[in-house]
Amino acid sequence: MSIGAPSWMISVLVPIRESGALIPQWPIKNGTSHIQNRVALWRGGAVIQSICIAFMVPSVLFLQPLMAGLAILVLLSIMSIGRSLCSLTMKDIQGHNVSKGNRGRLTGMVATLSGIIALFSAGILWIGQKNIGDSLLVSVVGISSLLVISSLFFSRSVSAKVKVDSNGNNRLLDLFNLVRTNNDLKHLVMSRCLFLHGALVAPFFVTLSMNEEHSEFTLPFFIAASAVATFTSSYLWGLLSDKSAIRSLLIGGFICVVSCTLFVLFSQLNSVAAVLCFFLLNVGYAGIRNGRKTYILDIADAGERTSYVASGNTIVGIVLLGLGAFYALLFGIIEHHIISVMGILILAGCLHTTMLKKENKIELSTVTKSDR
Repeated sequence: MSIGAPSWMISVLVPIRESGALIPQWPIKNGTSHIQNRVALWRGGAVIQSICIAFMVPSVLFLQPLMAGLAILVLLSIMSIGRSLCSLTMKDIQGHNVSKGNRGRLTGMVATLSGIIALFSAGILWIGQKNIGDSLLVSVVGISSLLVISSLFFSRSVSAKVKVDSNGNNRLLDLFNLVRTNNDLKHLVMSRCLFLHGALVAPFFVTLSMNEEHSEFTLPFFIAASAVATFTSSYLWGLLSDKSAIRSLLIGGFICVVSCTLFVLFSQLNSVAAVLCFFLLNVGYAGIRNGRKTYILDIADAGERTSYVASGNTIVGIVLLGLGAFYALLFGIIEHHIISVMGILILAGCLHTTMLKKENKIELSTVTKSDR
């Protein structure tokens, strides 16, 4: 790590950030089901994230490398709780304020903006820390914290009071019983776990592309490819998801399968081919991500939407940890063949879309200004 912390800390950053934001959603859902004001909860999650980001700056500046690394891990863990709260409540807010037929488009617009910001981050990495200095990096982190805080101002006019259906299901066992007995939710979780390989395969694209012969193609190129793929395709995926989220899942998954196939066949030729395959992979996964988010909003009613999101995300978070550890071990055995394995599982996800409950895209214009 650039702050001089032990290298083992790098391997736990992504699991803490991703699974840490998913696994707690079931207990958070149970602990907040009595609070109908979902916007207030979302703002609380935003405040938690901004505070954690802000405290990362003095941690890097004033602590010794080991302590700085530990402090960042602790702050990242707390920040994941804030992300978890925002993720859980945002579905309620979107479902209440955005009607069917417009939800995918909104998700696409947000993803487009995030892609532009990611491209800016890639530019910073491209220039290099030695050229830009620590002060600029610290400034970027500080600005990120302020941007999160600014979201509180822009959300003043947004409201969403939703009565969450708790049904007394508070135990972890109730989580698995809910998924087991609800056929629609069960297939949704299965689909997410299969399509999750579209994200899991991405680091292996990067790892297998790094070699001494083409060392100039380093991480910034892949970050830039991912960012460009996101902001150029997300809005189009949103338009498609508003017509059929399942179709968006199917086409996005198929593109991911094609990118895995092309990577296996041509990535050894040169690193340009590897980056192009990575770009195509991210175009496909943008479709999967947009389709998934739109689908959950469209098939679940307001009362049960939180239960769907919380149960699905908690299980996917657990699966993500397990698959991450499994593929880390498997990669040492089969190496580049791991791309083929994951591509086959993504293809299985495409086939599984036939089992998903069909969305009802009839416009339900029940949200009025007085409701909001």
